This record gives sequence, C-alpha cells and structure tokens, in this order.
Amino acid sequence: MCLLLLAGAPLLVGCAIGYDSPDGFDVGVRNAQLETPDSVSFVVSTDGTKATISWPLVLGAKGYEVSFMNVDDPEAPSVVGDLDKYLVDGSSVTVPVAEDSKYRLEIRVIGKQELGNKDAAEPTVFNLSTLVPSVATIPNGSDIYEYLQANPIDSVGEEVAIDLEPGGTYTLSGPVDFGGQKLTFRGDKLKRTTVNVTGTGALYTYSGLKVKYINFDMTEATAASFIFMSANNLPSSILSENLGYTRGGSPISGIYVVQDPIYIAHCWFKNMPGAILHDNAIVCAYWNFTLTDCICQLNNAKGEPFISLQKKGRMVKNLELKNSTIYDIVDNSSTYFIRYSNSSNARPEKTFGDRSSEYKSQSWTFTNMTFSKTFSGQKFINNVAANDMTLTVDHSIFYDICQTRRLVGSNRTYKFNFWYAFTKPDSNDPKQKDSSGAPFASEYDPQFKGSITQPLDLSLPNGGVDFTPQEYEIISNSGGDPRWLPGK
Repeated sequence: MCLLLLAGAPLLVGCAIGYDSPDGFDVGVRNAQLETPDSVSFVVSTDGTKATISWPLVLGAKGYEVSFMNVDDPEAPSVVGDLDKYLVDGSSVTVPVAEDSKYRLEIRVIGKQELGNKDAAEPTVFNLSTLVPSVATIPNGSDIYEYLQANPIDSVGEEVAIDLEPGGTYTLSGPVDFGGQKLTFRGDKLKRTTVNVTGTGALYTYSGLKVKYINFDMTEATAASFIFMSANNLPSSILSENLGYTRGGSPISGIYVVQDPIYIAHCWFKNMPGAILHDNAIVCAYWNFTLTDCICQLNNAKGEPFISLQKKGRMVKNLELKNSTIYDIVDNSSTYFIRYSNSSNARPEKTFGDRSSEYKSQSWTFTNMTFSKTFSGQKFINNVAANDMTLTVDHSIFYDICQTRRLVGSNRTYKFNFWYAFTKPDSNDPKQKDSSGAPFASEYDPQFKGSITQPLDLSLPNGGVDFTPQEYEIISNSGGDPRWLPGK
C-alpha cells in the first residue's frame, strides 16, 4: 500500500518494498517483540529539494512511527510538515529538505496487535544532513592561510567541505590555493563567521568552489580579486582539447576550463577593493558562476571589474546573479562591471565548441538584484558576445549605472526592471527591447531609505544598510533584492 499526502502537507510517500505478500508484513511472525532497524538510507534528489529515507523491512509490523525534524538550531528543533509521530505503512518515506541543513529522524516500529506483536519501546534516532561532508574544521581565531599551509587538504576527488566555527572570527592573510579539489568553504547557517581578509589574502581554484555563510571584511585586502583562477600546476586534463571541445570538427586548444560551479551564497563582503572573480592572466573559461543571497559592498574607485576576465579570460558560460545587493560606496568612472578579454573569443562556440546547443550557447540571468553605482561612469559590460546568448533580467534595480544597454543577447527577456541614472545617464538604456518588444526598464528613482555610500557593519542586521526602495511602483512590483521589500 502507498500513501500520498498532498494539499499543504509535505510530499509523503510510504510504500512497502522488497516483499510482496497478501498479509503485508506478516510472513508468520507472531507474538514477537519487534525491533526498529538500526540503519537507514538517506538519498537526496538531484535538485536538493527532497530526500528519500528507507530502512529494512521488519516482518510482523503494522508500520512505522516516524518523526522528522530540522535541527539547524539544536535548542529549537522544528518538525518538518506533519512528520510528528506519523504512521508510515511501508519501509520508505520521501520528505522535503533544504540545502546545508541538519535533521533528526526518529523511527519506531509498530507491531501488528492482532498477531500479538509488540511495538519497539523507544524510537531509534538518526542524525541526517544535506551538508557536504567535512574534512576539517579550522579552529576559531586562526589565520586560514597559515592553518592550511600547515594542514593541507589531501582529499582530491569527491566534493568535501572545510568548516569554520559558528560565530568565529578568522584572518585570511595570504593566498589559499585549493587547486583541483572540489570544495565547499563554509561558516554556520545561523551564526555567521567573520573573516578579515588582509594583504594578499584570496582564494584560488581550477575546480568547483562553493563559499557559504561567511562575512568577509576586505578593508585591508590588497589582492585584485576574492577568487582567482589557479596559475600553478594546472593539469592538462582540463584543457579544451583534452575535454574534446571542437569547432567545425577541429579541436579547440589552449583554454583551461573550470567545469564545476563557482557558487557564492549567503555571504557579505565589506570594502571589496576589486573583483569577485579573476582570470589571473590565464587563458581560462568557466561553465558556471552563481552569486545568490549576498550583499557585496565595494570600495572600488578604479580597480578591477566585478567579474574580471579582461587579461586572458574567455567567458563565463552560465552566469546567475540572484536576490543580492551589489553597491559601490565611491564614484568609479573607469571600471566595467563585467569585462572579458576579447569579444570575438567570448563567443561560446569558440571556447566550448559546437558539438551541441548545450556547448555553443550561453546564459546570463539577473533576478531580483539591486545594483547601485556599479559603475557610474563606464560601460556596464565590455567585450561580451551576444552570440547564442539567453539574457534574462527580472525584477531588478539599476541605480546610477552607466550604459546598461551594453547587456546583450540574441534571446532577451526583460521583466519589471527599474532604472535611474544621474552621473552619466544614457536615455537609451531603459528603452532597450527584449525579444518580445518589452522595454528593459521603467525609469524611477528608487529613493533608497538608507545611505548608498555607507560601508557595511558586519555586526548589524543586514550590515546596517538599508536599500529599501521608497518608490511605490518599485515596491508594488517587488523590484530588487527581496531582503529590502516590505514583508520579506
């Protein structure tokens, strides 16, 4: 028998598996004290939104009493949906989950009373998690550079995590090169960690890197970027010709390709002096770069572009900026927000090849973004190719930004965006049309509630800044970073 619980409850499926008999769990077991299984399987779906929990079948059981709780805050566990002593009549259940979360499963076998079988006296408890497995926790107060110099990570292969202690304070005083290790570098979901970046402190990688739940104070940083492409010991296996990239049947040669995602989420950056991503003068390209739920406060008067592939970098194939605020506290008349080295070479078929539409296409997606003065006197982007570009700009605010019309794409979608410029306004910016004729943006001054030149204070909620728009049209259409919208 299968149970499917819908209409406001979590997706809940309980099915007997591994045995099929007219009597369900019977099979001749009578007058027995039943014991709950001592192991479970926890398999998270590829999209990370649900997990299937299964356990060995107990013969003679009526079912299983299941409780499933989020324990990110162990002092205040929260029941997920209706899964509080919920009776499941099979040996598996599918539950909703979230990324980077901790859970407690309590399961107790219930005996068939008509057969004289007794319930387990107490539930068996399992600690479950959607976190990437950790290989190290750096002690609070450490210099991350010095610690990893003395304790290098030697687990190249599957993705692993390095943890920072909840609410801890750290220093990053030099370059940390993760090389080919797919890595999650994370603080705590509920008690953010602070990292003071000084001198040449920065992160380097030629593989996937996820940075989560950390606040970075970059006031004393001198490096040109937060993340750089590695320059040392680059393997030939990530060269385009060895990845099988071809154009018109001929190999594409000499490009180092980062295939796994660069992903930054739930982080704040104070006084970022330059780029967030930099090619490091390496001929390189990235499949995916994502920034979500972040506040990036720049102090960039004439430094690097926010995404700086202008030396030898080719392109980012899939770029997503979402639910974030990026603002500069000083005027900058010379820096591009995104810049590649060469517009012709930025065509995806010249980097990733033309074997299929997946390889020869590219996408940029800006969703619920608040941009302020990034940057006010130079073109928003430069040396980017429109070829096979799907560009989506959705419910975003562009405040005092120069030449947003440089955003290009062969397939463009614009939805409820807002534009206002005064330093170097270009009246053609908001008039650009998408592929269906919709304009790029409506022209409204957002009249942000707080100062647009205030540096972040990492000790205060939302960094002590306030980009809440006061303009009714923007508020009523939910424009910009959701953290500033009433009721969010």
